[in-house]
Amino acid sequence: MNLQRVTAIARRHLYVTIYSPARLIETAFWPIVDLLLWGLITTYLQQSGARLPLPVAVFLGGILLWDIVFRAKNSVAVCLLEENHSRNVIAVLASPVTPGEYLAGAVAFGLGKLAVTWTIMAGLAWVLFAFGVLGLGPILAVYAALLVLFGMSLALVVMGFVLRFGYAADELAWALAAIVVPFSAVFYPVAALPGWAQAVASIIPPAHVFESMRSVLSGGDPGWNSLWAAAGLDLVYLAAGFAFARAMFVTFRRRGFASRYM
Repeated sequence: MNLQRVTAIARRHLYVTIYSPARLIETAFWPIVDLLLWGLITTYLQQSGARLPLPVAVFLGGILLWDIVFRAKNSVAVCLLEENHSRNVIAVLASPVTPGEYLAGAVAFGLGKLAVTWTIMAGLAWVLFAFGVLGLGPILAVYAALLVLFGMSLALVVMGFVLRFGYAADELAWALAAIVVPFSAVFYPVAALPGWAQAVASIIPPAHVFESMRSVLSGGDPGWNSLWAAAGLDLVYLAAGFAFARAMFVTFRRRGFASRYM
């Protein structure tokens, strides 16, 4: 793997982002809207003296941690969508950049974008609602790593479908997270789900993370066994996502789908 080519891919998407006002707004606008929405709900519940089985801070913690999944997925998957929309796929295929190098560059760019957006959100959560996510302690790094891995798995699935079906699969970049979020128990405990949904949640890594977060915010144990299970599931999904994306790339070349962009 050539580090210079990996860096070139990351810089290519960085330049597209920083010189596009629309993309800069998108980077921060929706995360801030989500933060304000759940922050105001949290403030209302606190002021109304509502009696809840969990601290109301779980709403802000939930939105901040879920944004890691969403941004990790979109920041990587949208890189390929950008090549689609700019009709640059042929140029990428004709370049000496390998699929692994392109993916590594997209991941590097995605993680950098995620870090900027998440830092803004975490800072606003502290300034506007006095919620310090760093108060979770060192385990926050564990949560972030598990959620990033899951987000990358989703991104690989999206990239695979885009390679196979072209523009028709663009919507998956946003829809896939919406399919997963009800089973991720972001704002409510897994026990609140119906029995069949609890079974699905047990194989969704974020559900383990958010259950642990609620336990920590309530002063309980993080549940390391559950987090280890999430790590194992993440590795399985990451391997499956990579295999799927690779298979779709092979199909892309063999069936001549590149002709879509000519």
